[in-house]
Amino acid sequence: MAKKFKEMSLAQRIFRIAAGFEIAVACLSLLFLLTFFGTIEQRWFGLWTTIHKYFDYNSVFVLPTRGDGKVIFPPLPGAYWVIVVLSVNMFLGGIVRARKGWRKAGVLVSHFAILFMLVAGAVSSVYKEEGNMRVLQGEKSDYAQKLFKHDIEVFAFDEEGDREEPAIIRSKSIKALGKKGELEASFEKFDFKLEIDRYLPYSELALDSPTTRPPEGEEVVDGFFLVEVEKDTKTEERNMPGCYVSIKDEKTDDLIQRLVLWAGNPYPVTFNHDGKRYGVTYLMEIWPMPFEVELYKTFGENHPGTEIPSWFQSNIVKVDGSNRTDYEIVMNEPARHGGYTLYQAGFTRAAEGETPSSTFAVVNNPSDKWPEYALWASAAGLLFHFMAMLVRFIGGSAKKGRPQAPVSNKPPIYRKS
Repeated sequence: MAKKFKEMSLAQRIFRIAAGFEIAVACLSLLFLLTFFGTIEQRWFGLWTTIHKYFDYNSVFVLPTRGDGKVIFPPLPGAYWVIVVLSVNMFLGGIVRARKGWRKAGVLVSHFAILFMLVAGAVSSVYKEEGNMRVLQGEKSDYAQKLFKHDIEVFAFDEEGDREEPAIIRSKSIKALGKKGELEASFEKFDFKLEIDRYLPYSELALDSPTTRPPEGEEVVDGFFLVEVEKDTKTEERNMPGCYVSIKDEKTDDLIQRLVLWAGNPYPVTFNHDGKRYGVTYLMEIWPMPFEVELYKTFGENHPGTEIPSWFQSNIVKVDGSNRTDYEIVMNEPARHGGYTLYQAGFTRAAEGETPSSTFAVVNNPSDKWPEYALWASAAGLLFHFMAMLVRFIGGSAKKGRPQAPVSNKPPIYRKS
């Protein structure tokens, strides 16, 4: 007989609460509210911003708000941590505490599969990498660009004007600066250093002219200055960071050049030092691929009277060393290779004399196929449990249908020995 709650030890009480249905119901209710308010909030702030607000592991608590900033519900715990609690609850209640035996094997397998699916979501949230790859028809590409990470690259030009191998300052270090922070970066291959300051996460590059004068006290570099703007909550990739950079001699600390960098400028900002030409760019992080993608042909259709694609397809050749493999990538039908998934994200029709192109969303997710495996395992477990219950039911019905020996109503006769 099960102990009453008051009769349990402290450890047993903690286990009973952690494995109880109450925790599961509370977590599922919170996930419903988070999904509901996240769906509403997406209307004002866009998909990317809303997903990261509600489901990112950095969000311990979230405050549902409207587009005007008005709070529409009390604070809620972040969905990531709600799922962590639900996973612990399911492991303790659905696996550790559950009855064991071959009759319950199907249920245990289903519980484990659901838990595995939750773990897959957590792994994806932490380790998934995403980027975009744009390829012109007839050309190849072996890299993608991460949309929301911008690196500073410093490089020298060779005698033919080509870029040499760059030194890179990663976006994580730059974002940590804020408006008042400063970062000093030195490089083994160069005899100068960079001092980065006045980082603006959302900015525009403006030209100093009679019509666009800089605010009082704002620095102007080579006729340009940065303007801080509001975050674009609808389209995250439109948010462009910027910063100011001082190039200084590594030994003397003398100023060589003052630069203004903006992530929306695709061209390098150049300077000369000791008779050699150098360049600095502030662009989306380059993500090298372990293979090449050659775009053989891209084509598609738009909705009538609009420029919105209704359907598009890319025929590509994946080049991995000496191996060449043909793929057809259509909307919602990606190509997969070596842990990488390429989705058709867009295509550009070519005007006369131009070359059409395709844009692929590249995803590297170590748990990409885990939910599919979990669904198959859960289905197998439920099927096994259903069949076991059916066999027991049929066997019980057969026993009930057998003729029973008549029972005599006469009193028993006892004889003396």
